[in-house]
Amino acid sequence: MCNLKSIAATALLVALAGAVHAEKADSSKPIELSADRGTLDQNSGVTTWDGNVVVNQGTLQLKADHVVVTRNAAGEQTLLATGKPATFRQKVEGKNEYIKGRGNRIDYDSKTGVAVLTGNAFVERGQDSVAGAVITYNTETELYQVSGGNPKVTGGAGGRVTVILQPKTEDKK
Repeated sequence: MCNLKSIAATALLVALAGAVHAEKADSSKPIELSADRGTLDQNSGVTTWDGNVVVNQGTLQLKADHVVVTRNAAGEQTLLATGKPATFRQKVEGKNEYIKGRGNRIDYDSKTGVAVLTGNAFVERGQDSVAGAVITYNTETELYQVSGGNPKVTGGAGGRVTVILQPKTEDKK
């Protein structure tokens, strides 16, 4: 029964994800970061930022209490953002709308293009939304996966996921 719920939730998320395209031009824009304090270690490629952290790149904005960015020799980056909650928003490609999300923790890997929101995770696009303990979003395949998780581990709401999909409205002529 739990497997059936998981499959149904995944199917609904695929429907939601099909319409989501982040602004492709954002990745070529400079990254602007502000925080109360931070450290940058050029040798290890690790930067740590604390207190009211705001990261902007094009239409993408991330806000968190604490952010750690690690960059390897190939230039690939991982980002870990934590907060109560950590939030992001980004413009949807070719539309005048945004995708927004929040979680107690946001992990992003630039090599795989995967973002994982953990702990009271929530993602919204227009009037459609998904909530659970853990939401994984692949920016390349545009696939969402959501799980209720163990609330003691993830901070979720008792192992349940919630998906709200609004009906499509037809343009009136």
